[in-house]
Amino acid sequence: MYSRLLLGLVLAVTAFTSSATTTLSGTTDYGGATVGTSCDEQSEDQDPVFYLKDGATIKNVVLKAGGAADGIHCAGTYTLYNVKWADVCEDAATMKGGSGKTMYVYDGEAYEASDKIFQHNGVGSTVKIYGGFYAEGFGKLYRSCGNCSTQGARYVVIDNVKLKSVRSAVLGINSNYGDKATITNLYIRAWTKGSPKVCVTYTGNNTGAEPTEIGEKWDTSNCVVTTSNIIAY
Repeated sequence: MYSRLLLGLVLAVTAFTSSATTTLSGTTDYGGATVGTSCDEQSEDQDPVFYLKDGATIKNVVLKAGGAADGIHCAGTYTLYNVKWADVCEDAATMKGGSGKTMYVYDGEAYEASDKIFQHNGVGSTVKIYGGFYAEGFGKLYRSCGNCSTQGARYVVIDNVKLKSVRSAVLGINSNYGDKATITNLYIRAWTKGSPKVCVTYTGNNTGAEPTEIGEKWDTSNCVVTTSNIIAY
């Protein structure tokens, strides 16, 4: 009886579901717990599971399959440290912070995103994905918003990241707004040049229309990456 009671207490600590967004500040370590709310597939009206205030860090947490909603939102600088998405719902995380702010994604894993994993909305800010982050079964790892009402340059840095089953491209940026992607030490399963595409440029807009794809680029002011930066495994 004691062992069953102890197991129940452990499960109660390591897995829980909430119906509302949890707001965090400072550093919160979930110790490997599994959390979640709901998932309405690609609906953009979903609330995030977590909202991180400027300067916040979330560590060692799993967003459960069927409960990742619109993932994690933040309007400032924040850190996702060893965060795992068992099944991405709408987006894993959205960067809304403005000029000078940075979203750090260190280590962690993401699986099964029908569209993109990381969405970047905030103008003048940076998304940095590094430290051994792993993703599998997704459309794009990163997308700079192609049709937000407020547009401008956004920046993404990818280093020491490992990918498998990329369905569309590693990332998409808007060259007409001065976006810049810097990529080093990117490992892609069975990669050959053009399959999958790595840095794809678009002509973005602020009207809400679908942005126009220009194509994959190498070693430009927008796409700071060469084939030597990509390692097939």
